[in-house]
Amino acid sequence: MSGEDSHTESVIPLEKRHAAAAADLHIRGISTGFLSSLGPAFLEQIYKALPRCRAGFGYVWEDNGRVLGFIACAESTGRLYKQSLLRRGILMALPLVRFMFRWSVIKRLWQTLRYPADVGTDVPAAEMLSIAVDESARGRGVGQALVAAAVEEFRRRGIDRFKVAVWAGNDTANAFYERCGFELALQREHHGLPMKVYVIDTARSS
Repeated sequence: MSGEDSHTESVIPLEKRHAAAAADLHIRGISTGFLSSLGPAFLEQIYKALPRCRAGFGYVWEDNGRVLGFIACAESTGRLYKQSLLRRGILMALPLVRFMFRWSVIKRLWQTLRYPADVGTDVPAAEMLSIAVDESARGRGVGQALVAAAVEEFRRRGIDRFKVAVWAGNDTANAFYERCGFELALQREHHGLPMKVYVIDTARSS
């Protein structure tokens, strides 16, 4: 190319080939989360399963082929868990073998699987499960672009409301969701931590 800037940025659907990058971003960007403590091999299997599950979808932000952000969503978290286990259950279990005698980890895994039923019926089943942006790309509107893509996909699927849960002490994340148009619906505990659950109306979100 004759001196032209080849810099390209785009939001595209998350595919199997993005799984390792998404797992790495998850661990670096959501370090306080329980799933991060299970390691990159486990998370990679989750993000390999996601694009093949009818109940889930995701997007990545690519800059010249490098994944600098991702978002993962579910029409129903419970259905997504079931579909993921059917597709990659054995491969998801292998990285967890080292935790099989650690009761605290097994208990938290069970709480995670129970979470969709425990969160209650006052909020929608559809959910934004995770979002992370590489530190080098923050401040460039990556997070907002990923949320906008998720809103549009939920809208396309006929889902008018979805939720996101975030640690109550994460002021940056809480402020981000409020800027994106989410409204606080309830507060609860998950894995012993205070969580805020926000809901957004896709019909009103621009």
